[in-house]
Amino acid sequence: MTVVRVMREPHKVATATRERVEKVLADTGYTPDLVARGLVSNKSGLVGAIVPLLTNSLIAEIVQGLSEMLARDGIHLLLGQSGFSLSEEEALVRAFLSRRIDAIFMSGVSHTRATIEMLQQAGIPVVEGGNLTKHPIDMVVGYSNVKAAREVTRFLLDAGYAKVGYIGALPVDNDRARDRRHGYDLAIAAAGYEADPSLCIETTLDIDAGAEAMGTLLARHPDIRAVFCSADALAVGALFECQRRNVPVPGRVALAGFDDLAIAARVVPSLTTLRVPRYFIGQQAGKMILDRLAGKAVRRRIIDTGYEFVRRESA
Repeated sequence: MTVVRVMREPHKVATATRERVEKVLADTGYTPDLVARGLVSNKSGLVGAIVPLLTNSLIAEIVQGLSEMLARDGIHLLLGQSGFSLSEEEALVRAFLSRRIDAIFMSGVSHTRATIEMLQQAGIPVVEGGNLTKHPIDMVVGYSNVKAAREVTRFLLDAGYAKVGYIGALPVDNDRARDRRHGYDLAIAAAGYEADPSLCIETTLDIDAGAEAMGTLLARHPDIRAVFCSADALAVGALFECQRRNVPVPGRVALAGFDDLAIAARVVPSLTTLRVPRYFIGQQAGKMILDRLAGKAVRRRIIDTGYEFVRRESA
């Protein structure tokens, strides 16, 4: 019992006794069996998080906010990458549940039927993040990608750029990408323009893909006046391609991005974009999870964090 007390409530053990026990623990390399402890307490002290990519700084900041909030209560984060695959997300949910996680965070609001059923049966707190839905599995924190993309596109149209193209992430298994494309389409239609699929390219989410897509749009439409990119990585690639071709930005083609990553303010010209509260989303998700685990009532199951339009030199 003294050993257990040292591990769980060291402040209640006399200093000399605690030091003796800690030395033995260190010498033997002992670690507690958290699975066995979880069977007794019905708590593992682990929360799962499933994100589409580990290389994206947007996602990294969300995970950072989530992890730091959970750490306040001594809860650790298990991280899984789905690769924008709903079937892989389903496999990760099954794997996490088998390890008796206490709660789970998932990017996006689209999931397989099996994923939803597993989580409903598990009865643990679930937070979906980075988008909004009226019918979350449990709780959701994010912003409307449709409204945000529509606002950026409308800005370009209102600024007088009559021919606006679109470079976006692939929409397969990615509700955020689908919603951003939908927001672009809505703004184009509201301005009275007929939809032109040749003005839109959907590709992988990186700088090289943005550059290649920009080259394709310039070849297809030499008179294109502006391009909305659904991610800053794509917009930076598009900017570099314009510079490589000696196409002035914004004098010849205006560019706008989405996310406001650190690089957006540092490229020349600086990138007009849309800022989303990445760290705050993670923090809020963590707070919702902690409240539920503590038995507190969550006042709002749907939290709209909003976003901020950032006008810079590229448009």
